[in-house]
Amino acid sequence: MLKVEVKRHSQDEDYFEPWIEKLEDGDAWRFHFHWDDISDEGAAIFCEVYTQQSRRWHPLPEDAPRARRIPITMERRPVMPDGEAIVVEDRPDYIAYTVRADLISERGAQFMARRQADLTPHWYRVPMPGRRRYQLRPV
Repeated sequence: MLKVEVKRHSQDEDYFEPWIEKLEDGDAWRFHFHWDDISDEGAAIFCEVYTQQSRRWHPLPEDAPRARRIPITMERRPVMPDGEAIVVEDRPDYIAYTVRADLISERGAQFMARRQADLTPHWYRVPMPGRRRYQLRPV
């Protein structure tokens, strides 16, 4: 399984758009956010979300043909039902996040959804029994 990290950079840094880094060994990915785009709680929760997704999505071998790009959306809501922090609808043809708004900025949500969608041609979804939808409560 891939190792996933979410890094919230210092508030003293100049603004940058969120980005995703593949670490040298290829077994780890780091999601970078500016201080203004994600809360500490959001960083912890997104780390768990991305870790769960890494069980379902795997990188394609370098010599494999690229897959099609799938849409990824991230909708922010001021209040989530039942104390949930994030709900993920993870399907072969799209991924939809519904997120409590205080966890990530609108700008951060849109940039990260776009960055992830840009990577989807390089990944394949492993068929797994069980839920395609999962909820995370605050940590």
